[in-house]
Amino acid sequence: MNVSLLSHRISKRLEISDLKTSDAEAPGQKTSGPERFEKDFGLFDSVFHEVSTAIVIISYANKDLPPEILDINHHFELITGYNFDEIQGQSLYKFLTGTQFEANRHIIERTMENRQAAILSCPWKNKNGQSLDIDMTIRPFNSHDGESKFICVLRENKNENNVRNDAAKETKRKLLAAMHHNFKTPLNGILGYSEVIMSEMMGPIGQESYKSYAQDIHGAGKDLLQLIDNLLELKELETTEFKLQEEKFAPGGMIAECLRKISPSADKGKIRLSTDIEPDFPDIFGDKSRLQQVIHSLLTNAVKFTPPGGEILLTAVKDKNGAGLINCQDNGQGMPSQQLAKAFCHDTHLSDIYAAPTVGIGFGLSYVKQIIEKHGGTVSIISSVGKGTTVTLYLPAERLC
Repeated sequence: MNVSLLSHRISKRLEISDLKTSDAEAPGQKTSGPERFEKDFGLFDSVFHEVSTAIVIISYANKDLPPEILDINHHFELITGYNFDEIQGQSLYKFLTGTQFEANRHIIERTMENRQAAILSCPWKNKNGQSLDIDMTIRPFNSHDGESKFICVLRENKNENNVRNDAAKETKRKLLAAMHHNFKTPLNGILGYSEVIMSEMMGPIGQESYKSYAQDIHGAGKDLLQLIDNLLELKELETTEFKLQEEKFAPGGMIAECLRKISPSADKGKIRLSTDIEPDFPDIFGDKSRLQQVIHSLLTNAVKFTPPGGEILLTAVKDKNGAGLINCQDNGQGMPSQQLAKAFCHDTHLSDIYAAPTVGIGFGLSYVKQIIEKHGGTVSIISSVGKGTTVTLYLPAERLC
């Protein structure tokens, strides 16, 4: 691997090594460049080629040209069938496939132009012409020669069938089933009694503060009940019995309802909400209730991690192939690039992803991803610390009518 492909950290190590001499050298004599690189940076090269994850290093030095593949590791060769000589210098887009290609290209170029990180569902074409179901993470790094370079990590979406994972899933299923009774039963009582107090069903309360307390109890109970219902739905999503309740509906009304529900939280946080829906954006054929929950979940996360005075923009447009793109964009604190790969994992507490140790988003993005995939779509995220986050929902053209 060429020294120019290494990160700024490694280039610093190179500068330091220029000042050193080996025991075998004569005083004042330096090790030659290739020998020094092999000695000092062999560990990076070994890790790059030995990890069981496909990695591609690409350059985006010229914005008028597509991203260029500079290097690949051994695991990339194994899963795609291409060797280094066949793929070096080729356009990244030559190997991407799927109906969402145009949407993915837009996300990739936007990520690279702003030197942000992203994670997206991005099918790749192997040497035999077959499509590989890939989740791709893109991260920028500073190269020794100052060019704009990125590391792309490719992870195949495969069913986990080893004993350990099966046992963990079974434990989770039993836990969620137990939660249905042990959590929902007392919650129903909390909600019922707080409604009695709020409505003064048994007569006047006397003090106005009691009514306020009852509203707080009722609101917290509803939030917790929604959380449990979504957890249970995540369990159902893993079964073959899961069915979408499909219907044709106008997205404008659904989005307006989501904004109405989230507005009190946004107003409290002094966050501006705005929408930009394409005038001729068509109706959607899908599960209205679950898609509404998806958008509500994205808005809730955006409000949580956008500071006072910030802005959240929800847009809906069609791409040139007739597919629908719904974007939720905020200018909040964003995600560190090294954590983006965990974004869709519902077994991971994500407070560290948004660098907020007191608040986590739990399984929210995992739920979003699974519901959108049930509609034949994909979810992508562009984010970097201090620059906010954009989540894009891709719905195929056959879902629009």
